[in-house]
Amino acid sequence: MKLSAFAIFTCVFSLLSGCASQHPTQPDWIAGDSASYKSAQYLIGRGQASAQEEAKDRARADLSKIFQVAVTADSEDVQKFKSSPTGAGEYENQASRHISTHTEQIIRGIQIAELWQDPATKNYHALAVLPRLQTAASLRQQISQLDDATGNDIDQSRKNSDLFLKIAAASQALEAQLERGALQKTLQVVDITGRGVESQWNSAKLYSDLNELLKRVRIASQVAFDSAPGLADVVGGALAKAGFMIETGQNPDFVLQAKMDLTDLGLKEGWYWQRGVLEITLSETATNRVRGTRRWNIKSNAPDKESAIKRALGQADTVLKQELQSTIIDMATSH
Repeated sequence: MKLSAFAIFTCVFSLLSGCASQHPTQPDWIAGDSASYKSAQYLIGRGQASAQEEAKDRARADLSKIFQVAVTADSEDVQKFKSSPTGAGEYENQASRHISTHTEQIIRGIQIAELWQDPATKNYHALAVLPRLQTAASLRQQISQLDDATGNDIDQSRKNSDLFLKIAAASQALEAQLERGALQKTLQVVDITGRGVESQWNSAKLYSDLNELLKRVRIASQVAFDSAPGLADVVGGALAKAGFMIETGQNPDFVLQAKMDLTDLGLKEGWYWQRGVLEITLSETATNRVRGTRRWNIKSNAPDKESAIKRALGQADTVLKQELQSTIIDMATSH
């Protein structure tokens, strides 16, 4: 049976149409904006890979890049911290830590909305989304809670007659505002207006107020005679960084006693090891009362014994500069 030219054309067209219908149409978000997830309502990220899970991970990473500016950008308050001779690095690190922590929390809320496989290349394309409205509402709620806490802490700091209770409250107020600043940076990324919620408090001013209170506390340091050489300098440097007034006369408010006994573990697999315990004790001069003791385990190694001891002192220096201020405040306010 012979077929007409029209019939042959119809068959060929039907076959071609059938083949085309078997290949899904490329989604709009592959190369442009998404009609389903508009930029006014969602933050989006795209990822492509030969495996599904890798494509999803790349999409999440692509969306996460939007928040990198919040992690790396210094705020006006942190810039002001940098101009301060002491404590600047500590609070700059705290601000950065809060930003990183809250950004990670937001990133965990990212969802994979769509997945498409290119029929030609067999590669997978993933679309990651984060809803602006719900995310912004959660951030604003957390900011409001921190603002309430800050106001209460400032009131407590002003009302308390005990100097260390004033310091503890002032420190909590500053910590709350540093955390709030991190949430504000994240909110500015999520909020379509980019404004977020401005704070009525200035973190740099709160830091300055706290620093003034710390200077009113006179602390003398004592190091046990059998401690590792150089510990006295480490303790003195940590006290100075913590912001307290180092008392060298006869009338300190408190005495900070420190000791670090190191045990030589000898040579093991080409390394000399040192192990010990760093201990500090805070005593109140007027009452001769011990307000608290704190210990940290220290362990170090090096190609030679002298370097191993230096590294142990380096560990002590790091931990005291990071934790001494909060440790002394906790000791002085826990009784």
